[in-house]
Amino acid sequence: MTANPFQLSSLLVGHKADVSILRTRRRATEDAPHSSLSSRSLQVRATAAPSDSLLVTASRDNSVVVWDRNSSVPAEFGARSAFKGHSHFVNALTFLPPSAAHPNGLIVSAGSDKLILVFDPSLPDNPLYTLVGHSENVCALGAGLGGDVLSGSWDYTAKVWRHWECVHTLKHHHSVWAVLGVEPDAVVTASADKTIKLWRGGKDVHTFTGHTDAVRGLALLPGLGFASCSNDATIRGWALTGQSLFELHGHTSFVYSIAVLPTGEIVSGGEDRTVRVWRGEQCVQTIMHPCTSVWSVSVLPNGDILSGGSDGVARVFTRSQERIASAEISAIFEESVSSQAIPSNQVGDVDKSKLPGPEALERPGKKDQDIIMVRIGNSVEAYQWSQANGSWTKIGEVVDAVGGGRRQLYDGKEYDYVFDIDIGEGVPPLKLPFNATENPYAAAQDFINKHELPQGYLDQIANFIISNAKGVTLGATSGAGFADPFTGGSRYIPGGAQVMLPFDSSISGRNDELLNTIAYTFVKAANLTAIATKIVSLNSDIEKSMDYGSLALNREEEPRMEAIIKSLDSPTKLRDFLQKPQLDLIRRVAFEWPAAMRFPGLDILRLTILATPAPLESTTFLADLVEAGGFARLTGAGGSGEKADETNAMLALRVLANAFAIPEGILFMFKERAKIVKVVKDSWRGTANKNLRVAFATLVLNYAVLLNAKKEDDALRVELIQLLVELLGAETDSEAQLRSLVALGTLIHGNPDAKMAAQLLGVAEVVRKAVRTTGDSETKLKEAEIELAALVR
Repeated sequence: MTANPFQLSSLLVGHKADVSILRTRRRATEDAPHSSLSSRSLQVRATAAPSDSLLVTASRDNSVVVWDRNSSVPAEFGARSAFKGHSHFVNALTFLPPSAAHPNGLIVSAGSDKLILVFDPSLPDNPLYTLVGHSENVCALGAGLGGDVLSGSWDYTAKVWRHWECVHTLKHHHSVWAVLGVEPDAVVTASADKTIKLWRGGKDVHTFTGHTDAVRGLALLPGLGFASCSNDATIRGWALTGQSLFELHGHTSFVYSIAVLPTGEIVSGGEDRTVRVWRGEQCVQTIMHPCTSVWSVSVLPNGDILSGGSDGVARVFTRSQERIASAEISAIFEESVSSQAIPSNQVGDVDKSKLPGPEALERPGKKDQDIIMVRIGNSVEAYQWSQANGSWTKIGEVVDAVGGGRRQLYDGKEYDYVFDIDIGEGVPPLKLPFNATENPYAAAQDFINKHELPQGYLDQIANFIISNAKGVTLGATSGAGFADPFTGGSRYIPGGAQVMLPFDSSISGRNDELLNTIAYTFVKAANLTAIATKIVSLNSDIEKSMDYGSLALNREEEPRMEAIIKSLDSPTKLRDFLQKPQLDLIRRVAFEWPAAMRFPGLDILRLTILATPAPLESTTFLADLVEAGGFARLTGAGGSGEKADETNAMLALRVLANAFAIPEGILFMFKERAKIVKVVKDSWRGTANKNLRVAFATLVLNYAVLLNAKKEDDALRVELIQLLVELLGAETDSEAQLRSLVALGTLIHGNPDAKMAAQLLGVAEVVRKAVRTTGDSETKLKEAEIELAALVR
């Protein structure tokens, strides 16, 4: 007998959202519909369904949420409580059934903080147990048939935990993405090394091969063996003896998760926006989702399906009429699905000229879940037939149809987009070709593999592709709002289709450890035309001033200053201009003009230090800054008001940070380090100018790199740690935080005295609170927090 198709059941809203059910149609549409748990961009990465009335979801907002079914309205769930014990993304969940010791059962969660936490569902405040042992992100959890906890990690191992102690460590050649208990003391593990292993008593007894890419999920097939899913877009069935039982094809991209219904049907979810239901070797239903990735699928005992998606939403689907969502919620879900763009490789080759018009929708489908494409004007829309409703439902607009007009050529092939990926100052941008039919995460992973880049860049590159493939101009995530005081332009990341990783720096060396950098960081971006225009405008004002008229540039000096500015983009040109008369002009503008008018002179000085071929002269500028209270005069003696003082302080800090660009500047900054730190250490206190705080953090970061290179002055090292701890304690800006964290890690790395000082100062807790304060989910900031916590442990 043919089972009814699954339909939407309920909508759950949580994870960084107010705990309520469907406030308004518009709000629910924005949060994405369903029995949905919403965390917006903070993806729901794991789900569990311990009972028909209890659901659990985990998200990149660091939380685990428990949901209870509304006894009066079966299609609704409400958030009971949130477990907040994790300090980073939560990636995995499992549930241990009730026992005599724990009659409520136990919720087990794990994530990027490398910890496994065990909670009683009724006690959300603190975990009952914390399992420590993995050295990398814990990405998989399972329950052994004898009550064990099973875990898999990026550290290439799986672990078996019995009575909260590790009893077996099981090793693969790459990350372990899935774990499954199949018999008492028998465990199956799946890995990015493309293999599946069966372990008995901690010993490797069989290796299953067949998948051609990373194996991502496992599910028990009662009486048969188990099923697996993979990045190769297939699902396979296996007997424990090693025999291959079946191979299912239908997904068009990575398959992340599988589960088995009480009917024996398999449910799968993946990177092609779908949950699919399989009966035998046939896909009997495809449930489109309004998100790129379906990260997790779980099955309720009553046969309902729970899915977790990259749009921050978890959804429940049911075959039961009594649990089907209201017409309003169902309409919201259908609207959100129909608004999605569908790559043509998910629906087959497309030739617009041969497609039917909207009249095709007047004829019924040949079978349930049939998909047809219809030409509507110049667009191609995909529709799916519902046998239950007797109607066609729009599931999205097909993009990249033949004749769509691909525009760019790369390596002899045509692509819809060719992006520039800037991996560091002085290194030519790398080209990333991309078609609308491709999966952004797959394209980003291929790019990382090809160029041997750190894996931590995956989310950043994928999000960049997603944004720009929609025609959205990329801005600096962590630097939004940071503009030079007179150009108004972005300081670090240029506009347009380009991404810079992770911030503007000149690489003198490269190290994959974020918190042990060997690279000095400089402020290089500038609008030279805007600087020249501002100098001329301000000079005109000074000429009219009775008090400062003598400081104005005369008719010969003004074009000389413009020539200096124009030459800043070329050291060869600068060599012809930078003589004593020109240096005197720069000094006059930067140090003698009224305080409110000095900023373009200081910015010229910042750029001059980066480009000058006359380093001995450049260091005299630095002496002007630090000798005889020069920094204090710049930032507080002009009587111009706090805003001008802060702008000058920010630019003076940039000048000092850029001094590390030339050997003579490094020598000067090391020789005068005590004096310079004394002069600038209070510059950031009490200021609302986040540009100034970023400049201060950049200067300290460069000093951290210098002290590590020199291996000297532990007293100054500890003083800088104290300053950074104080800064982080009050800092809410993510870019200032990131630079401060990198500086802290660099100061502490490999230095026992610095580590002890950090422990005494409570660095780990300060950092944890600081990162929570920003509310920022930027990957690098989270990575830095985790690395630093491990560094001071």
